Amino acid sequence: MSKSGEMAELSRRGAVSLISFHPASDGTISNKGAAALVHMLQRELTDETVRAIVITGAHKGIFIRHANLSQIARAADAVASGGADEDDFAASPFPRLGAMLDAATKPVIAAINGDCMGGGFEIALACTMRVAAEDARAIGLPEIRIGIPPGSGGPQRLARLIGRHRARLFTLEGVVLDARCAYKLGLIEYLAQDAVAEALARAEALSARPSATVSEIMRQMQAPDAAEIEDNIRGFARSIGQPATATALAEIAARGPKLELLD
Repeated sequence: MSKSGEMAELSRRGAVSLISFHPASDGTISNKGAAALVHMLQRELTDETVRAIVITGAHKGIFIRHANLSQIARAADAVASGGADEDDFAASPFPRLGAMLDAATKPVIAAINGDCMGGGFEIALACTMRVAAEDARAIGLPEIRIGIPPGSGGPQRLARLIGRHRARLFTLEGVVLDARCAYKLGLIEYLAQDAVAEALARAEALSARPSATVSEIMRQMQAPDAAEIEDNIRGFARSIGQPATATALAEIAARGPKLELLD
């Protein structure tokens, strides 16, 4: 567990691993939380007894609300002052987590059990499949509402689902949807009263398929947009490093990462 309280908890259901993420007290995720997910996911992806993985939020009504705004503000200040650069962002835990999910040769299902915006939705978008609770109220990429772009490949992975044009508009408008609207638009594949139970059932069905065949399909269908995602990550660093943006982020972070900032 990190000092912020973030941790990834593992339970096994036969050949299926369930990773439950405990966010910070405000429902957000920092680099420490992303690193915890990287560590656990790497272990489960290389365990030959595991054939499918489900990632969900450990707190009721929250998958991952969004990335930690205070951390983003500190990063912006570091870039603006010359203390960090694009390479630092490209090597950070969030890009590593996304790349690991993109390269996975076993299915990883996001069970979206509640609020899932910004960095949280970027993680879900990198998964093989998304199952959302019918009462989930906030799914989207609203970063532009606080003056920054998504910074961990979200627009590019969203374009895989709904096309480049609609993904661009979605990101420019900072859209946040409830689960039913997200399903209609194609952001998620399945709705369920209990997202975790549904995701586990689908993971168990996939785990019963021949593992070599599943791995081969996963390998063949890996998305060819790694360069675009890296450009997104580096562009995020350039964007938040603008002095005016860094100042605005510091002011927003001082008010606290409240959900209404992203509504």
